[in-house]
Amino acid sequence: MSSDTSIGSPSRGRLLGPERRAGDASDPSPVASLLPGIVAMVLLGSSVAVIGGIHGQPTFWVQAWRYAAAAATIALISRLTGRRLVLPRPTELPFVIAGAGLGLVGFNLALIVGSRHAEPAVLGAAVSCIPIVLAVAGPLTRGGRPSGRLVAGAVVVAAGAVLVSGWGRTDAIGLLAAAVLIALEAGFTLVGAPVLPRLGAWSFSAGTCAVAALSFGAIAAVTEPSRLIELRQPGPILSIVYLGVIATAISFVLWFGCVQRIGAGSAGLASGVAAPASALIGIVVGGPIPGPAAWAGMVLIMVGLLVAHRTAGRRRSGRMPVGQKPTGPMSAGRQR
Repeated sequence: MSSDTSIGSPSRGRLLGPERRAGDASDPSPVASLLPGIVAMVLLGSSVAVIGGIHGQPTFWVQAWRYAAAAATIALISRLTGRRLVLPRPTELPFVIAGAGLGLVGFNLALIVGSRHAEPAVLGAAVSCIPIVLAVAGPLTRGGRPSGRLVAGAVVVAAGAVLVSGWGRTDAIGLLAAAVLIALEAGFTLVGAPVLPRLGAWSFSAGTCAVAALSFGAIAAVTEPSRLIELRQPGPILSIVYLGVIATAISFVLWFGCVQRIGAGSAGLASGVAAPASALIGIVVGGPIPGPAAWAGMVLIMVGLLVAHRTAGRRRSGRMPVGQKPTGPMSAGRQR
């Protein structure tokens, strides 16, 4: 499936404000810091409400227009709000291209292949493991060590998300696709982290969406050259607009802003919210009511967030977990 904080001058235009050191009296609560990430995952999960509008449509053209709409939306909002999008430097451009290749193009291609060999629940359960990967890999990429409590919270969150999404039938290719999805989704966050301090969530999100739009446009021109005309009906057009503006542009900006603010490991906990968000929104659009296991999973996710919340609370008081370094706006150059 598949964010920024800084846009504009260093002294202004930040979505969430500059990162503060642990123990700063003005630091927001851990829940408040995680909230943008949670909202991002809810918006991403809301895409279930518009899937019907693109069913049977040319897949690659849909993705090309979706990401084009997302890039245009970010640029337009930035213009209207006085934020300045930052062009990536030559040393940053590979991170932007890699982010688009992993989290947008690669993820969607793996999802297409996986859906032919596994039931949706299998792929959903795989993506639910993202909090664990980020909780471990996030601190390691900054030269620190994972927090035991944060990893424990991520395991509980992931277990709850798997209960919500359930498990289905698959074959060897489906399992491989599921593993690839985990790597690609985590890679999207981790690749963006080093360039977020300067680019910020807005610029990184706009850049990756633009690259993805061009990539999918090229693929569509080769594989679906005559199907573009099929996207002329109001239903598909509105679905693409929603996916591009809400489930991609706003979601990415919020997500990467959260990552830049609190780190990939902590922000990764919010990704466990996508599964229950999809399930609950599904009810609104006429889907089935989740069973007992799904409701139990939602409770488990809240428990996991509370477990990790205690770590964040200790961090605010100035007691950093062993091996973890403070993350300022220019620290270690990683938070995405």
